[in-house]
Amino acid sequence: MKLIKTISNIGVAAAALTLAVGASAPAVAAFPEKPVTIMVAYAPGGGTDVTVRALVDIMSKKLGQSVLVQNVSGAGGGVAAARLAKSKPDGYTVMATNSVSITLEPLVKKTLYDLDDFVTVAMIGEFQGAVFANKEKPFSSLDDLAAFAKQEKRPVKFASFLSVDRLVMKFVGKQKGFDVIPVPVKGGSGAVQAVLAGDVDVAWSGGSWAPIVAAGDAKALFATSYDPLRMAPDLISMKGLGFPFGTTAYVPLMAPKGTPPEVLKILADALKPAVESDLAQGVGKKRNIDLTFRDTKTANEIMAKEREAYLKIQESIK
Repeated sequence: MKLIKTISNIGVAAAALTLAVGASAPAVAAFPEKPVTIMVAYAPGGGTDVTVRALVDIMSKKLGQSVLVQNVSGAGGGVAAARLAKSKPDGYTVMATNSVSITLEPLVKKTLYDLDDFVTVAMIGEFQGAVFANKEKPFSSLDDLAAFAKQEKRPVKFASFLSVDRLVMKFVGKQKGFDVIPVPVKGGSGAVQAVLAGDVDVAWSGGSWAPIVAAGDAKALFATSYDPLRMAPDLISMKGLGFPFGTTAYVPLMAPKGTPPEVLKILADALKPAVESDLAQGVGKKRNIDLTFRDTKTANEIMAKEREAYLKIQESIK
């Protein structure tokens, strides 16, 4: 009788476990049961915004639910990041942003979030960052720029709109022996306007430089990435200049920490064909953004390495 009772208890426990698993599994397996919202951390019309909007139709078809785009701009992506950090980790609210706002901004100013508050769903693409100047400027390389600054006996004025451009230019200036002064502008378009108007010596942008360089109105001095840019492989990179590291701004899709791995995979699986579509690739080419999909594991590794690189640069300019 005791054996029968023990077997019976085991059976009841197993049944309860089966019911528990059965009750939780459909919640993940059924994801999504309602529309998914992608917060774009910048105003409409920018590179991140137009890229995301090129993805939503294919994502919607793959997910079987609508994918909505909501622009939440402010504080260089900080407003959207702070909101996402407080969002429910269920996969229904995610964010597309510039990786710099997550990996660098919390290191240089007080924010309501940090890298550990998020998990990266996948990497959408990579900005093609470079320092550029008006075609009339008497320098065409970093060494020329350093010589120009020493000859003029004044700091180099550069158009600035992100912490990353200030970090890059301060680091480069210290290594090459010249001082820098940031001139505030609004976004990549503001940097372009400042360069064309001759208001600054140089500027940095994640891709806005390419069209005016191609048109012959400006010249690119160097890429700010460590390795050569995929969309401008002949442009000398930080590695080519002899620096131990560079900076690269990516376009990640972020979710709150604690989002189930199964949900991350569903989102990533829907994102991959969208990023690789002809529509998205066309937008990337036009905006000079290398749209290369990277899965959840790879994307999170990239974010961690980017944070490490910024910590090293900060240490080197103290």
